[in-house]
Amino acid sequence: MLYATINMMTRFANDLRCLNHSSPNVHLSLRPLYCENDECIEGFLTCQFCLTAYPIIEGVAVLVNDFVKYCESRVTTFGRWLVNSKTSEMKNFLKSRGRSISSSQARNDRYEEGGAWYAPYGWLQNGYSLDDKLLRMLRQRLKPNEFYDTIVHLVKPKSHMVVLDMGCSMGYSTLELAKKCTCALGIDLSFSFILEARRKLSASKLENVEFFVSDALQAPFSSMKFDLIFALNILELIERNGLLLSIHKLLKRNAQCIFADPYNYRLKSDSTRIIDGQTFRAILKDSGFELMRKTFTESHIPWIIKIDARSYLFYFVDLVRGKKV
Repeated sequence: MLYATINMMTRFANDLRCLNHSSPNVHLSLRPLYCENDECIEGFLTCQFCLTAYPIIEGVAVLVNDFVKYCESRVTTFGRWLVNSKTSEMKNFLKSRGRSISSSQARNDRYEEGGAWYAPYGWLQNGYSLDDKLLRMLRQRLKPNEFYDTIVHLVKPKSHMVVLDMGCSMGYSTLELAKKCTCALGIDLSFSFILEARRKLSASKLENVEFFVSDALQAPFSSMKFDLIFALNILELIERNGLLLSIHKLLKRNAQCIFADPYNYRLKSDSTRIIDGQTFRAILKDSGFELMRKTFTESHIPWIIKIDARSYLFYFVDLVRGKKV
């Protein structure tokens, strides 16, 4: 497995801020603990003011506000970190945090490796082939990656554009965006997703991309940093008003955001979390965004999740583009 070089990690550390500070001038500095051939595998990103240390584990920077709470919801993953840690300092750091984990709260997140939704997301990330039984039946009518191709095609190449992919999953859309912009950053709360995204990054040889474990509601970036933000299929997974507030804060003035969602992705029992396309457009306008042309009406883009060899979920996804005003 390949990891970001120290130079690359240092470069992107300058784009990050400590979650305890709102000032854009509070940067994080890299302190590598274990490296191989100039590759940072273990270390810390440390705040220069409050000295908060965000760990880099298996090459992945984990930038969350409450590390113990994060670990409580993925105890299997945490156990693997502890067993496989390369340095005594990282092992001691994990042990000290592990003592605060509540056994009553401990569980393993369904989006981590071995969880119910890890394999399906792996399949939908450019992993289909015409050997797939369903796709062979739909060969003339459906392209496996039509959803991602449609979304990414909307972005016109620009030499000076910084893009954030919120809820980037395993990084397929982020890596495609990187081919069109100066810098593309992807964040997701699943450590396993980000680990796989960074594997794809290593294989791609792209040098203008980085992935972080982070919460979209508490993203470790300065205000008005991004020219474009993607938020694909996450409206029902994240508190909606908080998400729109976070996106509005992170976008530059007149910058765009692109949403794509089936609206009933998880079939929540809480009906207040389920909305339709027109309702979301109204909410978006009330949250400080202007609707872009060609997205005034609802669209229906096919999207398939393969659960296992015999079961699939089929959705029509709605595309919405907004501009910060």
